Amino acid sequence: MNKFLAFLTGILVLSAVFATARYSVRSAAQNSADVRGQFLGTWKLVSTEDQLKDGTVRPHQGFGPHGTGYLMYEPDGHMCAVMSNPDRPRWDAPPTAAQRVAAIDGLAAYCGHFEIDEPNHVIWHYPDVAWMPNFVGVKQSRAYRFEGNRLIFSSQATREDNADVVRWSVVWEKVK
Repeated sequence: MNKFLAFLTGILVLSAVFATARYSVRSAAQNSADVRGQFLGTWKLVSTEDQLKDGTVRPHQGFGPHGTGYLMYEPDGHMCAVMSNPDRPRWDAPPTAAQRVAAIDGLAAYCGHFEIDEPNHVIWHYPDVAWMPNFVGVKQSRAYRFEGNRLIFSSQATREDNADVVRWSVVWEKVK
């Protein structure tokens, strides 16, 4: 009888272990699907912010204080992003060289596919087309966090073209 109880106890313990393992795998898959689901859809630009070495903050200079833009993530793994400065000068017909430069200086746009590195809270963008040729084919890291219906990208600045910036952030709001 003792052997039978020990055998039965062993079966029950193993069943509980396997059930817990299946639940953990299912739970992890569910959590990954939940995070991916949070990204999917259309996001509208709320703000951009550069933190400077002296501690002050300002909107990203390229997009200005009224920057506009959209960010879209699709279930098939594709994404597109566009941001612009709505205060860019209007073009003459035909546009001058200075107007063309100002237009590109106040614009960022690219499309490609994405991957989510959930444990590190990073989403990777892989541009296939971009306003800047050097972006194409280059893995772009975006540290993320969600706050309600907002998606916030932020990171230490690594841009050599603007040595005064130490940290940047971009805030998006989910379009209903």
